[in-house]
Amino acid sequence: MAILSAFMISFIFTIVILYLVNRLRQPKNARPLPPGQMGIPILGNVNDMPKPGILECHHWLEHKDLYGPISSVTVLGQTFVIINDAQIAFELMRGRSAIHSSRPGQIFSGQMVGWRHATAMSPYNDSWKTRRKNINKIASTNTSISVFDRVQEAETAHFLVDVLEAPDKLFDHIRKQAGSVILKVTYGYNTVPRGNDPFVDLATKTMVQFADAITPGRWTVDILPFLRYVPDWVPGTGFKETARRMAVQLIQYIGSDREAEFVHKWAALALYLGGADTTVSAIITFFLAITVFPEVQKKAQEELDQVIGLTRLPVSSDKLSLPYIEACMLETHRWHQVLPMCLPHMSTVEDVCRGYRIPKGAVLMPNNWWFTHDPATYPDPMTFRPERFITTPTHKVEPDPRNFVFGYGRRTCPGRYVADNAVFITIAQSLAVFNVSKAMERGKVIEPEVKFKPGSISHPMPFKCDIKPRSEEHAELIKKMLEEYPWEESDAKELENIRW
Repeated sequence: MAILSAFMISFIFTIVILYLVNRLRQPKNARPLPPGQMGIPILGNVNDMPKPGILECHHWLEHKDLYGPISSVTVLGQTFVIINDAQIAFELMRGRSAIHSSRPGQIFSGQMVGWRHATAMSPYNDSWKTRRKNINKIASTNTSISVFDRVQEAETAHFLVDVLEAPDKLFDHIRKQAGSVILKVTYGYNTVPRGNDPFVDLATKTMVQFADAITPGRWTVDILPFLRYVPDWVPGTGFKETARRMAVQLIQYIGSDREAEFVHKWAALALYLGGADTTVSAIITFFLAITVFPEVQKKAQEELDQVIGLTRLPVSSDKLSLPYIEACMLETHRWHQVLPMCLPHMSTVEDVCRGYRIPKGAVLMPNNWWFTHDPATYPDPMTFRPERFITTPTHKVEPDPRNFVFGYGRRTCPGRYVADNAVFITIAQSLAVFNVSKAMERGKVIEPEVKFKPGSISHPMPFKCDIKPRSEEHAELIKKMLEEYPWEESDAKELENIRW
């Protein structure tokens, strides 16, 4: 008890010191911070952070009605700026990207787990620029994109075969397809022809933990850094064991970080993070959407049958001839974003926006979900309606959601063109050969719930749907794809010889 009491005294003393230091650093005549809830003494708005199980974008949207388009919360001197206005987001993170393009340092994900080296989480500095250039060479040149296109078409053919043979494992097939493309291009690794692949499974677990680790305000140690050094037996320090477990998982995936391999390994991981996990979420979202909105599937198939016919499958070069399929891709991006609150930016210089002070070190959190669900911009936003992206004599095309989906300014996703094509080709080929409908159980229709998991990377909650080939001819067309894109010998056995 004496030890615990001494710890509590030290804890309170540290809190008070942090509070006083923060107060002394504030200029007397400084402009006000963006409006927000008044916090409790010393701890600030610690009770105003999102609660577990709630979508962060919905929590922070409440600030719009209470405080306006830009608001803030402060926890122990750390200011979080919540942006619920697209123009303000563009103004700060695109127009002033030179000073608003860094990332906040996170004790839990960065120091304790090891994600500080990940390109997506690195501060805006020379090291980040070097890694970004390496990624651009792989994902942003015309030559590299054409390589991705060929691999994507091959892996989508394998995906169709997997779905034909085991439609009840749709989610597994989507994860394997997306992972296979990135692993093939970045590592030259061929996944297991049928069934789960150990490398894809390992990467999937790592990405799930990444999304959990980086969520702002999720871990107490990010707010109170000294907790990192508190003994494990002290109540409330379970995060330390979680961090150790996540660190082991990350080391298994990334391997050692010898200097000669350092940049290449983390660049490859950045491609998997930006290309595979986010693509998985988008494609699962699409299957959910057409299950709930069957009329979209009917119109899409009419376009495919008219333009492509029944003798082949659509490919990347058909995109310009398939405007409704492309609109389905855009609506998938808009209907539910993979990163509803974007990855947070950090200000490296104090700034002023709309009369409010943006402190140096402030964490900027744009509400991307709201930007694509504002009814003033996207009428009837909860309905999956691809027509909103097609110009007609009576309808002006609505804004391209990719302006938000792929990030802002210097942090815009370098693999956005690859991701676009991955979603497009999967949508086009799946609709060309399959009918997707609501599942039946004991003679009753199962209505899927449109719900999404909270976290930095948001996936749909599990749902059931029924997937069948459109006809025997379509089933044969799928099988024939293996003649053009045969399975390659898997490299999975090589993993057995690796000592982690």
